[in-house]
Amino acid sequence: MKHSKRDARPRDSKGFAKGKKPNLRGFRKGPITIEDILEEEKPFDKEDLNVREMSMRTDPTNSDSPTIKRRFRPLDNPTRILEVLQATVIIKAGVAGNNITTGPNQYAYWRQCLAGEALRKFNEFATNIGNETSNNLVLVEQRLVSGFTTKDVLSREARYIRYDMYKPKNRTTRQYVGAVHTLNETMSKMPPLFDATQKLEQKELLDILASKAPQPHKAIMIEHGFDPQTATIQEFVEISERAETKEALENKRKTKYYDDSTSDESRDKKPSRSKKSRSKHETPRERKEFFCKQHGANSTHDSRDCKVLNNAGGRDERPNWKQPDRQKKDYKDHKAKYKNKIRDMNVMQREAKDEKEKWKKANKTLQAKLHGETSAQASSSSEEDMPPLIFKRKKPDPQSNESSSSSSDSDSSSE
Repeated sequence: MKHSKRDARPRDSKGFAKGKKPNLRGFRKGPITIEDILEEEKPFDKEDLNVREMSMRTDPTNSDSPTIKRRFRPLDNPTRILEVLQATVIIKAGVAGNNITTGPNQYAYWRQCLAGEALRKFNEFATNIGNETSNNLVLVEQRLVSGFTTKDVLSREARYIRYDMYKPKNRTTRQYVGAVHTLNETMSKMPPLFDATQKLEQKELLDILASKAPQPHKAIMIEHGFDPQTATIQEFVEISERAETKEALENKRKTKYYDDSTSDESRDKKPSRSKKSRSKHETPRERKEFFCKQHGANSTHDSRDCKVLNNAGGRDERPNWKQPDRQKKDYKDHKAKYKNKIRDMNVMQREAKDEKEKWKKANKTLQAKLHGETSAQASSSSEEDMPPLIFKRKKPDPQSNESSSSSSDSDSSSE
């Protein structure tokens, strides 16, 4: 059975069409990523009614100490565990900053910082545990964090740190290492144990950082003999900073001859120009030091010091091309431009008339010679008529001169 071009390759199994990519917008490599830690907090809008304000004293035991105000949005129905952990940190800071020590007051302060689903779960866990004491509040907090995340959150976070964690390109190594330490500290606040035993050790963390480092950083580590098993994280940061400085110098050297407006991608896509092949006997071109508009590239002077352009007498004696030429006569009359043409035509007519008179005289004398007429008879003929000149060839005749003379008389009489 023949298939059409459209059904030539049926897609029975799950896959993507040619040229299409899967939608990975909702896919996350880990519960908390390095990009989440390095993400800057967005400022709140002034007109947002959900935003609340918290005041904390610098010295909680002294009522006259200065206060610090902080705006926050109450925890409602978070989608990520990082939002829950950040909200709990803010609430604990408010409790400590206002010197709230009794259990019921702490519960009340927590309820003021929660809303929606988070508040419902908090009240549910508080009633299930029992009395509102400080120790029971810790258990309620742990259950609240566990209620907005999965059971395997710790294993998925550890897997992300070991296999999928890389340094962002727009961040330095010092910022990256600081974010890794923050991410490692948050693991102690995750279920199921909520203690420091869930964190990764410093040696293991350094080994992960060295293995996930960029290739230029690894090359410098090999040159300096860096060993992650015996070194410290501070030494790793120092070597990585050397590699970053070296990369910055190399990139500056490469982009020196490019325009600043061009992006990095367009620079990489520019084709490399091949050098023109030269013959063995051809000498390389020498680069001249100066350039003159009149003489071109040379090794003696430029356009500013050129004697030809400066008229060999200094700049003050140069001709001023902007001044008008006073010797040039402008036509004031609209008929003046035809004066020269009329004058030339009159001269041509006069010359033609003189030539005509000369031709008449020459014609008269020639006719008189041909017909044997006298000058008087020639003058009696009309001067206005100008008969054309007639030249007749004499036919060769072997007879005597008498026959020739008689033939001439007959011809004249016929005429």
